[in-house]
Amino acid sequence: MSVLRAAKVAMASLVWLFMAPAWAELAIVGARVYTVAEPEPLEGATVLIANGRIEQVGMDLSVPFEYRRIDAEGKIVTPAFIESYSHFGLIEIEAEATTNDAALLEHPLGPAFDVSLALNPASTLIAVNRMDGVGRAITAPRPGVDPLAGLAASVSLGTGAFLLEPKTALFGHIGAASAELAGGSRAAVMQRLRRALDEAARFSPSRYRPGPGDYSRHDMAALKAFLRSGKPLVLAVERAAEIQQAISLADDHGLRLIVLGGAEAWRVRDALAAAGAAVIVRTHDNLPRSFETLGARLDNAALLHEAGVDVVFTAAETHNARNLRQLAGNAVAYGLPWSAALDGLTRRAAQVWGMDGVGTLTPGSRADLVIWNGDPLELTTWAEQVIIDGQAMPMRSRQTLLFERYRDLSKPYGYSR
Repeated sequence: MSVLRAAKVAMASLVWLFMAPAWAELAIVGARVYTVAEPEPLEGATVLIANGRIEQVGMDLSVPFEYRRIDAEGKIVTPAFIESYSHFGLIEIEAEATTNDAALLEHPLGPAFDVSLALNPASTLIAVNRMDGVGRAITAPRPGVDPLAGLAASVSLGTGAFLLEPKTALFGHIGAASAELAGGSRAAVMQRLRRALDEAARFSPSRYRPGPGDYSRHDMAALKAFLRSGKPLVLAVERAAEIQQAISLADDHGLRLIVLGGAEAWRVRDALAAAGAAVIVRTHDNLPRSFETLGARLDNAALLHEAGVDVVFTAAETHNARNLRQLAGNAVAYGLPWSAALDGLTRRAAQVWGMDGVGTLTPGSRADLVIWNGDPLELTTWAEQVIIDGQAMPMRSRQTLLFERYRDLSKPYGYSR
């Protein structure tokens, strides 16, 4: 078969896949499959999908007659990626306040602020990032007027239900910005957090008498529920000294700690590993952005991984969460093993966030996967097809529609077809 004919057959398969009914049973055949659960990829493997889940993965599998066959010879198949810190459904236009529900700027709620109540599943940011392999995400509050920013949610970028789980984690921040909110000192931030957690552990609505600057009963009830939930505490913190304080705080209250950012996390990597903490890294932090990030370095992820710390990723910009895989590729360029980068985008992220049944391509797991035309961590690679919950996603977005509309500039202004 000629190269041109093979390309046409593959494209026809993908077009047919998109047109197939949502409940179709699928067979992806001939790909290099990274299950992530296995150390090495499966060459020329077949992935069978039924009822939205992976049925079988392996080589020399027979494809049942009723399955829709997709020829993926020469392609790479991986699980869909997980963005570990975003504002999907909470923000549309950065400069337009009416489209931004990610942070409280005036009326503090603290730990009771639940972003799941404001999610917009019709956001145009969903499709454009899904097209580049992002299947699920944590959507979280931004730092606002309190050191405890509020409760995050896990979401799916598929075409089904958007909200997967509310109150996935409690987010907060320690550093210069939170110090200003607490009176000007980081010491006051830590004392406020410790006092709040101590009081929440013994909180009784009928006995609680909040003083000036204390959390309301509503906040304290939310904080107590969080302490009982087993969900992680996510603290945006950069400086090594504050990371040590965060480790101590989480340990004292039996909390799972996730560090967001952690520009200087490499300096306390052994302590993070001993505490079982995870770090959401920004791999493009190569120069100090402030006095808190003087120790920023490009091999942060590699050093953390080598020490045994769970490393997951964020693009740190919801509009361009599609760059997540390329930023993970940057970490590979500075020493992180390729397999560890893929793991941090998939299986490891699912474990950190408690997302059951996703992040691997193993029998019984959800069929969230991507067919790539090459190495997914390379700039020149793109996703040929994204499948979420066993459904082929439309490979179009607002950007592609605008491109199609205006690709022919000879058409009159306002032409809509």
